[in-house]
Amino acid sequence: MMMTRTGFFLSLAPLLLLVHTARADTELRYNQVHLQAQQSESVSNDTMHASLSTYGEARDPAKLATQLNTDMEWALAIARQQDGVTVSSGGYQTYPVHRDNVLKGWRGQQGLELEGKDTLQIGELLGRLQEKLQIKSIHFSVSGELRQAVENRLIGRALEAFKQRARIVADNLKASGYRIVDINISTSAQRPPMPYQARMMAAPMEAAAPVAVEAGESDIVVSVNGTVELKLP
Repeated sequence: MMMTRTGFFLSLAPLLLLVHTARADTELRYNQVHLQAQQSESVSNDTMHASLSTYGEARDPAKLATQLNTDMEWALAIARQQDGVTVSSGGYQTYPVHRDNVLKGWRGQQGLELEGKDTLQIGELLGRLQEKLQIKSIHFSVSGELRQAVENRLIGRALEAFKQRARIVADNLKASGYRIVDINISTSAQRPPMPYQARMMAAPMEAAAPVAVEAGESDIVVSVNGTVELKLP
């Protein structure tokens, strides 16, 4: 009998714990106010990203692959000579060309990605690469180290702004003070639209002059939101 009673009470323990937790979660919390504060700073973009592609068309897919690979090897050999420029090959795609439901040939493309902080250097490199490749897009961003430094500076400002709002609310509601119940910090970077967008070209073009672009700025934003509990009489 003793063993049966012990087993009975042990089986009820989890149920009692669940009931207690459910009641705790549904308890009303009074005098709590949700607040949000935000700080931002405009920062000059210091990193340039450029995407290029080599395009080709041939009746024989093997000849098409040879053409694309030859152009890409040429571009990689030139780009890798530039110090401070990160170079990587992009996606490789081929697809059939049909006319009147008859296979007439193949088209394909392969991408090349460039990244670096020297805008003038990459602009000159792009001018050389346009002899066989076409520019798909160029955009700018804030480097990770610069962004982190700005965010760390803004976090302190955003927290001070949050506490200032909490004091304003407490003063207006005649509270003797407040305490922070929870708080969240989030960051983001709002970049401007791409200043350069090139159309896909069907044929190679002669080597062009260096590409002229403007890096522009990005807005680094730090947001603080949370809940404070007022000490009301």
